[in-house]
Amino acid sequence: MNEFMQRMFFGDPSQTDAATHSDGLFIMLWWFGVFWFVLLMGLMVYWVIKYRRRPGVPAQVSPSHNTPLEIIWTVVPSSSLLVIFLLGFWGYMDKITPAGDAIQLDINAYKWGWAMKYPNGAETTWTAPLANIEDPVTGTVIKGDDYPIFVLPEDTEFSLRMISQDVIHAFWIPDLRVKMDVYPNRYTGFAFRTPVLSADDQVVNPDTNEPMNGRDLVVFCAEYCGDKHSQMAATIRVVPKGEYAAWLQSVNLGDLPPARVGEVTWKSKCASCHSVDGSPNVGPTWLAGATYQGQTYGFGNDVKLNNGQTVTRDDNYVRESILEPAAKVVESFPGNMPSFQGQLSETQLSGLIAYYKELAGVVAEDGTETDEGEETTGEDEAGEDESGEDETAGGGD
Repeated sequence: MNEFMQRMFFGDPSQTDAATHSDGLFIMLWWFGVFWFVLLMGLMVYWVIKYRRRPGVPAQVSPSHNTPLEIIWTVVPSSSLLVIFLLGFWGYMDKITPAGDAIQLDINAYKWGWAMKYPNGAETTWTAPLANIEDPVTGTVIKGDDYPIFVLPEDTEFSLRMISQDVIHAFWIPDLRVKMDVYPNRYTGFAFRTPVLSADDQVVNPDTNEPMNGRDLVVFCAEYCGDKHSQMAATIRVVPKGEYAAWLQSVNLGDLPPARVGEVTWKSKCASCHSVDGSPNVGPTWLAGATYQGQTYGFGNDVKLNNGQTVTRDDNYVRESILEPAAKVVESFPGNMPSFQGQLSETQLSGLIAYYKELAGVVAEDGTETDEGEETTGEDEAGEDESGEDETAGGGD
């Protein structure tokens, strides 16, 4: 019965001992409520019928006080509530108190995405669509937006240190039954142990498209944070410890060509607000030649700002747009992109610029100039908006 209720209330089974404790406590509270509801409502119906007023029978005088009854209905509910409090408190402390050997991970939230930094300073290069959607009319499968994949080893203790760079978010892992608000200018966090894998746990390796041993845990934002709140997601991928160690050593953006560094960074931090196919989004598209409300986008094109000024999208403009988004806001966009100052390395910044220029045909994958165009470096053109916006996952300037 409890297993059926667990599926009814939570869907997927719990993945850890802490999650099982939360499920058990919830179901216990449900049965506690059912018991008292049935008992009290049953007694009420019985007494309403038994002591109903009858013609010719005088109503009995109600007792003014009953000491044993007063003690019982005070002590029993209070004791029950104390037990519930203690069970909930112990479960809560288990979730926020990390084990002594827990690995600390830094989580950064922004509109609208998640970033995770490993102890060695690395960030994931893996992304994948959370889901693919089948067009009901044509039957074709539409690839969903790419979200970051955070790789973690199985059966390992972790401690999260989380902060937001803009508004309040909430880091929620439904399979682990844990959720914590993430605030700007203040660290929060919780602890968890990754589940133990079985041989049946299989996922797809993004690098090879081959199956691999692993299990995916989806991450959502559980605090409404704006336009794309419902699409603020990520995946925690639990893999064998040996595979995790090898993967972590391989995560080195410095070994990739600049444009590929930019593409990886765009997928993990910018794709939620800036498209590369010309489709409209919260921020300007990065696709060169795409037009919107009379403006042409892409590296090297002029852009009109909300203040009436016109600037050229060059290297300085792109960099300023990422680090100081409010400096130059593109016309027709709200200008709500957060700053990525301190969030991106120089390698990532250079990579984003290279990827943006590659989309315009200005540079090849290895960063060399092509015959399609020339780099512009005018200092007075440093600006924000499209690139910057485009570069960040929460921008729309």
